[in-house]
Amino acid sequence: MADYCGGKGGKWFENYLPFVAKSPVIQAQWLSVHLTRMMCSEGREISGVLSRDEIKPYIRLFLENCDIEHGERDEKFAADTRVAALFDVIGEKNLLLLIECADIYDIPKLLKHMTCITKEQTIIALKKVPPLYEKNSLLIIDRVFQAIREKSIEQLEAGAAVVLASKDAPGDFANNYARFKEIMMDEHLLGILYPKAR
Repeated sequence: MADYCGGKGGKWFENYLPFVAKSPVIQAQWLSVHLTRMMCSEGREISGVLSRDEIKPYIRLFLENCDIEHGERDEKFAADTRVAALFDVIGEKNLLLLIECADIYDIPKLLKHMTCITKEQTIIALKKVPPLYEKNSLLIIDRVFQAIREKSIEQLEAGAAVVLASKDAPGDFANNYARFKEIMMDEHLLGILYPKAR
């Protein structure tokens, strides 16, 4: 278990703690190592390598304290430090795999803490679909669209064009994206008409 964590900068006993009890840096290193193993084992069955579904809860646990909106300054700093620790060790290829493995509910939270977003990352995020039992699926999809839009309108448009042209686009993607663009246009027009309403 010690090799999962890389050990540097962490206390030795953290290697033997459950994931939730590890420090943010050690959690980030753990995720990075397991994502690397997953990537290296593509197409092969290797003992001890987590699947995409098996790593999903760990991503959720890591991000659960990163959505502090109105907390104390120290809490916000801790949340930012937690995500910065992940991005410091994750690497570009692992970041793509992280977005692919993450639950759709965690995508907006993850994107919020990224400094920028690439076209490839955008495409992966846009292809996420809510589970069948989700009653507010349009709301969840809109949150993903909005999270990408806040990073880059250009990347949202470019990524959406690729998804629309692909054979594996999520069902109703065209309708959902067109509806989201209409909402954004309405908000833009209302902002022009009533600038003080914000």
